[in-house]
Amino acid sequence: MRKRGLINAAPLIALTGMAALVSSAWAQQPQPGAPIGPVAPPTPYSPSAAAAAQSGPAQTGGITLRLMGALVTVNPSLKVETRYDDNVFLSPTNRSADQVLVLTPALSLETRQANNTFALRMSTTIAQYQKNKADNYSSTNIGAFANLDLGTRLRANLSADFLEGVDPRGSNNNPLSSTPDRYRQVQGRGIFSYGAREAKGRIDFEFGQVWRNYTNNRDVTEAEDRAAGDIGATFNWRVGPKTTLLIQGKHTKVDYALTGSTLNSVEDALLAGAVWEASAKTRAAFRIGMVKKDFDDAAHASSKTLSWAGEATWSPRTYSRVNLSLNRSPAETTGGVGDYIDRTNTAASWTHDWSGRFTTEASAAYLTDAYQGVARTDNTQNYGLRATYKMRRWLSFGADYTHSNRTSDDSNFDYKRNAFMLFFNAAL
Repeated sequence: MRKRGLINAAPLIALTGMAALVSSAWAQQPQPGAPIGPVAPPTPYSPSAAAAAQSGPAQTGGITLRLMGALVTVNPSLKVETRYDDNVFLSPTNRSADQVLVLTPALSLETRQANNTFALRMSTTIAQYQKNKADNYSSTNIGAFANLDLGTRLRANLSADFLEGVDPRGSNNNPLSSTPDRYRQVQGRGIFSYGAREAKGRIDFEFGQVWRNYTNNRDVTEAEDRAAGDIGATFNWRVGPKTTLLIQGKHTKVDYALTGSTLNSVEDALLAGAVWEASAKTRAAFRIGMVKKDFDDAAHASSKTLSWAGEATWSPRTYSRVNLSLNRSPAETTGGVGDYIDRTNTAASWTHDWSGRFTTEASAAYLTDAYQGVARTDNTQNYGLRATYKMRRWLSFGADYTHSNRTSDDSNFDYKRNAFMLFFNAAL
């Protein structure tokens, strides 16, 4: 087994602490974080995500207070969902149906100081199953955000996040246990952009680390405790008023905590692409390149695969929007199945505002998980339809339907699922 060092955690810990301290000094509350689910190595840098981050959190609605000499926007919210799921455990046979009540109270505080933006956000999700009481869970998410303008040529986007969550039973390759797998996750990330906003050239340096540790079902989940750290850079060159070319390199280390784990690996990615802003109606970004995954243990073969990430938005009318996303990248496996997953995801959605109060969204996605090292490929189709009625600026309700169908080379992982949901959202 080859020896290699871990990414030095000191700067990442400093980043996490700085984002939290700076945000708490100006704001005083938390931020919703990553969705609950298995950790994958950090994804390649997204120009659109960076642009959104640099613009800072939106401050619409809410209550404005003066705290510590700064104007702070307080945004409390509450989501209530009742969902009927006809296949809770994603089983090919003996499907178990259940009704779930989900409550999500959240609170965020945001403030601006000169050209800097700070936020602190917190949310808790409480799920209660009508029949499968063992699947009841609560998850807590606390996060801090700092968007700093450090001069005409330097900007920084810092974030830190803590998540206490669950992997629902049946959502991974682990044997079906008596309770869901529970974990704690800590994540820190920073993007530093050098170059004036109006300059033709700009370089973005990015680094981050995420730690995930499971807290129960340790006979299985002990093997899935891990950390993923990455460092990378993206060079952007504006070749026209609406076109920017980019080239990105990223180095990622994935380290499992279990002594003797053979899944420790290094990923090196090199991608090139472009961002187009053809008009106010059309915007697209795409990059493509190669990713090499190299395992410490020679029992797992190294591999080079094509990787890409793309997104496009088309708004033929101000009240109608079509979104398309494309992605292919490596993902970590679960349950000891294969070496890793070569994951490809294609998704599209159409959102239409029929009036100032009534909106619908139709979505479709196709996901392929090709397990490397074993003869297994999963293909999953997802379709959804959502309707939302906005009674007031701060109050909305609606209904949602999703259908999922997965076919696998291992028939134990085939499933069909239908879920119906009624929801209620209140946010100041």
